[in-house]
Amino acid sequence: MADSNHNAIRCRTHVPVASGTLAAQPRLGSPQAGFVLVATLVAIAVIALGAAYFAGQVDSLRNNARQMASWAEAEREAFSVRETLMFAAAAGLRDEGGLNYANSVLATDGRPYRISETLKIFVQDERGLIGINTLDERLLARFLTSIGVPADQQPRLIDTLLDYMDPDDLRRLNGAEAAEYRRANLPPPTNDFLRTREQLRDLVAWRDLFGKLAEAEAVSPGIQTRFLDLFSTARHFGLNLNSASGQVLAMVQGIDPARVPALLDQRKARAFTSLAQLAPYTNGPIDEEYLGLIGAYDLRVTVQKEGLPFLLECQLTITAADADRPARLKECTRRPATATSSGLADEFRRALAPEINLRSTPETVPIRPSNFANRNDLPDARQPVESAIPSWLAVAPSPAGTSGR
Repeated sequence: MADSNHNAIRCRTHVPVASGTLAAQPRLGSPQAGFVLVATLVAIAVIALGAAYFAGQVDSLRNNARQMASWAEAEREAFSVRETLMFAAAAGLRDEGGLNYANSVLATDGRPYRISETLKIFVQDERGLIGINTLDERLLARFLTSIGVPADQQPRLIDTLLDYMDPDDLRRLNGAEAAEYRRANLPPPTNDFLRTREQLRDLVAWRDLFGKLAEAEAVSPGIQTRFLDLFSTARHFGLNLNSASGQVLAMVQGIDPARVPALLDQRKARAFTSLAQLAPYTNGPIDEEYLGLIGAYDLRVTVQKEGLPFLLECQLTITAADADRPARLKECTRRPATATSSGLADEFRRALAPEINLRSTPETVPIRPSNFANRNDLPDARQPVESAIPSWLAVAPSPAGTSGR
């Protein structure tokens, strides 16, 4: 009995090891062991590459977060200056010099004001621009001529713009209505005032003009934006002599284009308070009903902040008759940073006239003699006059909470 139990135990002790246990593992140096080693190295490499990729993504997200935080802080400072300006527009007065508040005048002719080392502001009175919604056809025709648009193409541009805004579907001789837009695969005319100046791109005839300007972007970055910036959708009449740009003043009937630089120098030193002071800069009669000396109730405010890859543009409207809301912020948009960069002299003519070499050196504008013998026919010396920062804008909040200069 004891022997039989001993034999049974011995038999159970010598039971063969099942498949897949230690006894079935590959021996060192066998092909199976080499495969396992290679697979392990590949897995480690994949894990390392994955870790490196995710580390790069984390760094990228961290950098983006820092950049967004920087942009947010820069925008905060820009918005703070905008709010200060909005309050001044509501509480101040408009006069020949621009916006008068707290015994300091802010010119509204689009000149740059440096608020701090990293912040600049531009304020443009909308009456100093070409009004789209209150179109003066003669003024627009002279402007198109000044930038090199052939005379036979100008009626098409003017009539198309008028057809786009008028409430009827009657097509002008050189205009375009819904049928022409359908053929061009474009949205039909709105038959209403333009809400933004960018809508000019939607007009069939104007698209060709913008196409030529787009071709010049490589030489004059931002040329399309600077072209659009000459127009205004504010519904005002006339042109403010004290805020119109040189490009706009050069096309005003009676103003000598050769004397415009001298006119701008004089205006920067002291705003015109009478149209009679314009006499040295004219070559004929001027339309005194069209030209004025006071700005509109609409202001275009552009803030340029170092660290922001765009310009912040806001439209302000002074509503003086509303005691509860004397100023209104219409909208704010982001504009290309190249909008304020200076291009070539006469850049629009160079872009629209294919025979002019865009890369050539700008030619000197000849000085045309005045029609009046008692005037100085030579141009005034161009002496830049630095604009003093109004006292209420001289201090701008900085990110650290300290004051700028």
